[in-house]
Amino acid sequence: MASQQVMSRLRWNHFRCLEPRSFADAARNLQMKFLNGRFGALIEHVTAADLQSPELGQMLRRTWLQAGLLVIRGLDLSPDDFASISRHFGVLGPVPAGREHAKLGPGGCILRIGNVRDQTGKLISQPSSTKENVLLDGSSQYRPAERLPVWHTDGTFKETPEAGTALYCRQAPEEGGATCFADAASAWEGLAFDQQRHLLKLDCICSLAHHDAKLRKRNPDYPMLTEEERKRNPPRRVPLSLQHPETGRRAIYGINSSTCFVVEKGQEVEPEKLERHELSGEEDDSVSILQELLVHVTAPKYTASLLCQIGDFDGLCEFDPTFAAEVRKQSWVKRSADISRSQRTTGDTDLEESQSLHPSI
Repeated sequence: MASQQVMSRLRWNHFRCLEPRSFADAARNLQMKFLNGRFGALIEHVTAADLQSPELGQMLRRTWLQAGLLVIRGLDLSPDDFASISRHFGVLGPVPAGREHAKLGPGGCILRIGNVRDQTGKLISQPSSTKENVLLDGSSQYRPAERLPVWHTDGTFKETPEAGTALYCRQAPEEGGATCFADAASAWEGLAFDQQRHLLKLDCICSLAHHDAKLRKRNPDYPMLTEEERKRNPPRRVPLSLQHPETGRRAIYGINSSTCFVVEKGQEVEPEKLERHELSGEEDDSVSILQELLVHVTAPKYTASLLCQIGDFDGLCEFDPTFAAEVRKQSWVKRSADISRSQRTTGDTDLEESQSLHPSI
């Protein structure tokens, strides 16, 4: 994939429409351009009403599979609208445990992310993973010494990880607000054969409790699981690489703040040692292999960065095509890591996130 400079700013007019146009009219006016080589597609001249069309939804889903990332700006969506559009990409999955205070939308299928509080001062959103300035001189490439930006693949700690993630930005900070995406499939293809062969032998052990304990150290507002929630969400074992069931492409997987061990397939971890890492938020030394991989995965030729400045747009909706089906002990992991992302959300922020499962699940 050809290397391109990371995008610094995007501007365009907003398009609004009260009545839905026909699919033919919507498709005729729709414009698309790629963000970095063939990774990431910016969709323009489409309205919220257009996005209710099943035919347009099918077209966007095909583009999603091809490009790995969709960006649609200039939208004004209610939680119901957001959920309805997300269903074009799969059945909506549950919000993770410990986030009940931040649920929105029909059936609580949307997770509110940011620093929004109610009139009593109670947090009604899920805080960001870090308050640090994650970008350095405009670069989103991972810096091992600082362990920033906090790149991750969504939901590796879930029994059934989502097929994809949709984000809708309601309020961005006056400064920052960058959201960065990396093409983990192209990054896998860019590895040497011997390195690929080694990584195929490895599993990641991912724990939601470890994830929350680790992030609590960076952000004191980050919620922790109760003991009962921790029992209902035990550590999961996932492959470090997954093959996409529709595109056939293999991608790097398992890069998440929930990852506390990287082990060879079949290798077990002592329960006492695992529990200690879950509760402390401390990683095992074996996780360092992911930090080394992140430098490669987040190189400019594999990434696209979007700045979310107030006044530039009304909304941002991004879709993360991360799913696959692969046997893992007694359960199925239905996801592959086509992209990972890092967000900088300092200042007043309000984002909504829904997670979709592949319709065949």
